[in-house]
Amino acid sequence: MKLSGLIYVHRICDVRMGGISSRNFRMFRKLCGDDTLKNVVIVTNMWGEVGQAKGEMREAELKNKFFKPALDKGAQMLRHDNTVESAHNILRHIIQNHPLPLKIQRELVDEKKDIGQTDAAQEVESQIQELVQRHQAEIKTLQEEMKGSTPFSPRAIANITLILRGTPNKGRSV
Repeated sequence: MKLSGLIYVHRICDVRMGGISSRNFRMFRKLCGDDTLKNVVIVTNMWGEVGQAKGEMREAELKNKFFKPALDKGAQMLRHDNTVESAHNILRHIIQNHPLPLKIQRELVDEKKDIGQTDAAQEVESQIQELVQRHQAEIKTLQEEMKGSTPFSPRAIANITLILRGTPNKGRSV
């Protein structure tokens, strides 16, 4: 199946492009492939949530930084201001496109790759490895912090906690 257009929606009111937004757009690009980006419309919405000047500043930053690689490959960036006219404008851009298959379709059907061999799957694997490394670093930091922790037994810590709360634990020594 060939597609005339794909719409990627981004909220203009988002203050920054966080990790999730970056990962989502990277995955979107892997699924589409560079050849299909000319059929992509990046739509910014929620313009009513920001002032015009702030929205235009964010839009410029998105165009010149975050979405630049996709725009350089032919993607279009349009605004949806919650009107029927802006929705029609987006659809007019898509209708004019020549239908193309997504990269994931070409990989699975034409190249007969297993799903795990596709660029999209490799992107998921890369993201998983990044998370594993981050968590391993956090575990190492916590283990190092624990080395310098108190030499008291858990029972002693419980007794101290009770005393600090104002309920002495009679008959038990610390």
